[in-house]
Amino acid sequence: MSSLLHRPRLDADGLVRALRARLPQVGPQRATTAAGVEVIGVSVARDRVREVWDEWRGRHGETGWWPFVTLLSPDALARSSRHSGVDAAALEDLMAEVLRQDHDARAASVVVSALRWSAWEDSGEDREEWCDDYDPDRLAPRLGPQLAEPLPGVSRWGCGDRDVFRGRNRRWLNFVAVRGGHEVPVVLPYVIGTGNWCGYGDRFLTPADDAALLRRWHEQWGAGLFLAQGAYLELVVDRPPLDPRGAAQAATELMGYCRDTVQAPRSAGDGMVRSSVWSLWWD
Repeated sequence: MSSLLHRPRLDADGLVRALRARLPQVGPQRATTAAGVEVIGVSVARDRVREVWDEWRGRHGETGWWPFVTLLSPDALARSSRHSGVDAAALEDLMAEVLRQDHDARAASVVVSALRWSAWEDSGEDREEWCDDYDPDRLAPRLGPQLAEPLPGVSRWGCGDRDVFRGRNRRWLNFVAVRGGHEVPVVLPYVIGTGNWCGYGDRFLTPADDAALLRRWHEQWGAGLFLAQGAYLELVVDRPPLDPRGAAQAATELMGYCRDTVQAPRSAGDGMVRSSVWSLWWD
């Protein structure tokens, strides 16, 4: 029986050779998770990691390996207790679920669950305000006019002057064989730690939920997974929504996914979602 996991154009040895040729000053490291997923990584200076990530993301179609930034080496990532509990059979089942799901419908279900929970928590005027926040058609008229170009993106977690991990001068650029960045949390389950999202009522976020939203945002706005570090997630967005309706849609979906970061969709709709970097964090 053939595997549902992605088969890259370049095998692991080929990727290692390509990394050594392009980054001769750093030796690639390799590790394998309990489910048999190979992780290949290189240590990169913090001030260069975006540049190097851009290059290798651009080569994804050529290699079949998606790069993402983290503080964990391949070995530390593979040995993580979160990943050690997932065997090959469980991973195949998870990938089958992801491949057959309607990712737009699943993404919408996350937002609906968040709205229902918020409405259950609050009552009266507060409940009506939540409905305004979660309905793009009601939110859009409250946002600013269309922008001519994206706002400058500021990395809060991966690199740059506002990077909260700037005390650590190097980052790991790890590679996994996937069809796109949306499959990273599938082959490395719970590489994104959604913290106390933990569920609106009886609804719990799963790697399939992460994959659905990440794929939707990639298709809609060119969002690519840049950093995954536990409770921290960062996306580089090639075509952020610049019009009020698109910004409202993105803001409501981001609020449904990560209310710890997007607590005020109006501010997010006029700010972060119209920029080239989306930084999310779960408390």
